[in-house]
Amino acid sequence: VDPEKLSKIDMQAIFPLWKQDTKNIANEFIALGFKTTICCVNDAVLNENFVGKDFTPEYVNSLPNNVDCCGENGEFHSFCYDGPLFKKPLAITIGEKCYKPLDVTNQHFTNTKGFWFCDITLNK
Repeated sequence: VDPEKLSKIDMQAIFPLWKQDTKNIANEFIALGFKTTICCVNDAVLNENFVGKDFTPEYVNSLPNNVDCCGENGEFHSFCYDGPLFKKPLAITIGEKCYKPLDVTNQHFTNTKGFWFCDITLNK
């Protein structure tokens, strides 16, 4: 977010979580009752064993030291299926894991060869 561009339209960016301890943020998110599944992991820092798991205190504690506990550096992505803002939880099934190699023309990820994903299906 470019603060100068926002100021031109009388807006200001606010980053309430900036430079906060992300382990505390992750554990607070879990304690508030949000339920998420890890749907994608970056193979530069995590292997296939980290995808398709629920985001729990145990999961957070199992992350290597070089991985941000909230995935803020692109280490992982999650899918939220329940929490205090939901009228009812989404009934989901975690399916197959698959590996997608990275297009070698993408220079954004330096040590990444690809990503592990898991299928998430909404139950009817």
